[in-house]
Amino acid sequence: MISAIHTALSGLSAFGKQLEVSAHNVANVNTDGFKSSRTELVEAQSGGVLPVVQKDNSAGPAVLKDTAQGPRQVELSNVDLGQEAVSQIIAQRGFEANLRTLKTADDLLGSILDTKK
Repeated sequence: MISAIHTALSGLSAFGKQLEVSAHNVANVNTDGFKSSRTELVEAQSGGVLPVVQKDNSAGPAVLKDTAQGPRQVELSNVDLGQEAVSQIIAQRGFEANLRTLKTADDLLGSILDTKK
């Protein structure tokens, strides 16, 4: 029972981090040279999951921009909004699934306690 609660809480935390990283990427979509990050969920040895954040160092598209020093080539961010939308939907669904798991474990624990009375 406690294991299910621990696993669900670690899942909530991990998917929350995934959503946070994706939101940071989206907020910087128009920041020249910004490098996006990805969150990978890995199994923790103690049970549950851990979020591992990795920077994507691939180049963004290069464009010609007018600057104070005249026209020059600038690298845009490498954020893919389509990929971020998918990442946010996955995080939302994972968050919902872990909340349901937590609620079910809580209900089961409540039933066990009621039975013992």
